[in-house]
Amino acid sequence: MKRFLLSLIISLSALSVSAVAAPVGTCTPGALSSYIGNSCALGDKTFDNFTYSGNVLASNIGIDFQMKGTEFRLILAPMTGAEFFTSFLFTNSIAVIAGVSPNIPPAVYRLVGVKDQSNFSLAQGSVGLLHIVNSPGPTYDLVTGSETGGPTFFAATTSVLTTVTLTGAGGTGASIPGLSSFELAYIQANTAIPEPASFVVIGAGLVCLSLLRKRAA
Repeated sequence: MKRFLLSLIISLSALSVSAVAAPVGTCTPGALSSYIGNSCALGDKTFDNFTYSGNVLASNIGIDFQMKGTEFRLILAPMTGAEFFTSFLFTNSIAVIAGVSPNIPPAVYRLVGVKDQSNFSLAQGSVGLLHIVNSPGPTYDLVTGSETGGPTFFAATTSVLTTVTLTGAGGTGASIPGLSSFELAYIQANTAIPEPASFVVIGAGLVCLSLLRKRAA
């Protein structure tokens, strides 16, 4: 009986640990509503803390994730048939995942910059203000005719929280006729500092190269 109880306790403990350590889902294109309150992984980065309120329903907003070179991108746009964004408040965060390629020792990848983009309607008289706050990082006020922020670089960090607000010109009212999409791009870099042994190897290599050149001369 004692062995049975012990086996049962071990089994329940394993199930509990398994539930807590469940892997984060992969970031894939879909409806923003499916990401509110959830996390997803793209390479060695996690997107999290999604919140949204605005004129377009979250279920009618498409969200896409892209990993190109050193950039991790998040793109939001109303789905076909939905109206333009005219006002909203959106937040998300991105964080580095240790031990996931390419962030495997001795590499130390960190977030070092951002580059944001708005796409307002091309209709004549289009107005609006997309206010983007990256913490840590820069704040951008993107308007029609000036719709790109960055790239701007800052001290390496393991996470960035971004808050995006869409209003009318001057920060009040609504954008007219509105915003068709926007993109948040996060830039990473390997910030690992070479170990002393690496410097010794490099130095020895340079000395050998110098000697070979002298002999050839």
